[in-house]
Order: sequence, then C-alpha cells, then structure tokens
Amino acid sequence: MGPACTPKSGRAVLARAGGHGPGHDRCGPADPPGARTGSPAPGEAAAAIVDCSPSRISRIESGEIRPRVGDVMELLVAYGVKIDEEPGTSLLDQARGLREDGWWQRLGGRYATYIAYEIEAVELKNFEPMLVPGLLQTESYAREVNVIGRETDQATIDQRVSARMTRQEVLRRKPTPLRMHAILSEASLRTEVGGPDVLREQLDHLVTLSRLPNVTIQVLRFEAGAHLAISSGFALLSFERDEPPLGYIETLAGELFLESSRDLARLSAAYDNLKTLARSPAESINFVKELRAHGT
Repeated sequence: MGPACTPKSGRAVLARAGGHGPGHDRCGPADPPGARTGSPAPGEAAAAIVDCSPSRISRIESGEIRPRVGDVMELLVAYGVKIDEEPGTSLLDQARGLREDGWWQRLGGRYATYIAYEIEAVELKNFEPMLVPGLLQTESYAREVNVIGRETDQATIDQRVSARMTRQEVLRRKPTPLRMHAILSEASLRTEVGGPDVLREQLDHLVTLSRLPNVTIQVLRFEAGAHLAISSGFALLSFERDEPPLGYIETLAGELFLESSRDLARLSAAYDNLKTLARSPAESINFVKELRAHGT
C-alpha cells in the first residue's frame, strides 16, 4: 500500500485535477474559493463531480483519508483531462502513491474507473443474475462474454479479456487479497456461454476458486423465487479504515456509481436478502459440482 496522503498532497491532487476544468488554463491552478460569484466552494464542486459528500472531500484535503485513484480519475474525465497522457498520468501517480502503474487506464470510460476502485477495495460483494462475475470467469468464458457484447473489433476484445484476467490478480495479491463474496443465480450457472465445454470449464473453475480462504460463493436457486434484485446485478465495494463504501450497477445504458447513504442502504438490504435466500456456501459448491457432473 502507498503512504497515507498528507493534507498538502490530498489538497494538491484535487486542486490540480479541478484546475484543468473548463475555463481554466491547463497549466495553471484552480480558481481560489470565491473567485467566481455564485460558484460553489472547491470541496462542494469536487464532491458533485465524483458524486460523494463534501465532508469526504474535506477529509481528503485534511489528510484523514487518501483520495482513491477512482475519485481522481472521475475528476479528470469530468474536466476533459486525458488519463493516459500528461498531466493526467502525473495526477494519477500522485493519487496512487507507490502502487503499480494503472494498467487499466488504457481501457477508458467508467469501466476503467471501476477497476481503479476495485484495486483499492478490501472487500467485494457481488450479485450476478445471468453471468458469472468477471473476477471468477475463465479466459474462455470471458472471451465469449465479450464476443456476444457490443464490441466486434478483435483487438478490443483481446484487450478486454486480458484486462479481465489481470483484474483477477486481486484475489491472490499479497499480503492482503481482496475478500470476495459472490452470489450467483442458478441461471448464470445454466446459461451456456460459448457452449457446453466452456461452461464445464467455468464450473470447474468456480469449485477451485471456492477453496481460496478469501472467496465465498453462494448460489441462488430458482426455487428461492422472486427477490429484491431480480432485474439487475450489482456490486458493493468496501475500503480500508473509515473510507465509505461504494455501490456499482452496470446497465445497458451505462454504469452507475452509488455513494449516498440511502442508495448504499438499499443495496446492502438487497444483498442481505439474497444472502438469506441463497444456499449455504457448502451446499452451493455441491450444486455446482452436480451441474458439472450431470450437465445443465
């Protein structure tokens, strides 16, 4: 982990990111508080851009918490600063501290932002209604998922598959791997993505991953009936120390980051409901083995 930021470094990263917004010189500082009549204070403006509370921005500036790479990336994107060239790369380096280079930056968009948050997280809760979660996918399964998606360019598909495989390293990182609790619907285990051979390999992979001490898998059987998240999957990311959690929902219309206490409470309630309805981890893995042995 990189060093905790000082008040100076936290404020500097946010100010420099905001300083490249519309109406600012790309090499100059942000306007000082009150420089423009009627404009919000810098903390409020930054909070609005990354969709979090002004108090979180204040805590970053005071040095209580370090700015997430995803927060800075959101600010850069909002202000039209490219994240794969200067000055964006320098700002991300400051936020990342001693972390390894942000390989995900080349992907662009909110998917890249999500990966930045995922790398920072210590725990992930993930529900998927139709597909196996990305962190648990085999390479063959991931490729088929991308083939049936909106991308048709082979180079782009290869890039996304490679990124998904690299993402999975968080499950085995040292010294503290990401703790993952995944709830998979029965439909996600029965849907043939790429054909029966690809699916059998994927089911074997789930059994293998379930043996990791930091990975827990539960299966929501059809017999559980209707539930609170029947229409979409979602993820809940938790971070170290007192940093607030983050919700993430992927839809056909785009990706949504949720950070308000109300939204997070709803996602947490939905996840707890699913966890109660799903089979126990042991029963779930036995079910996966049965599907593997007898077909879907």
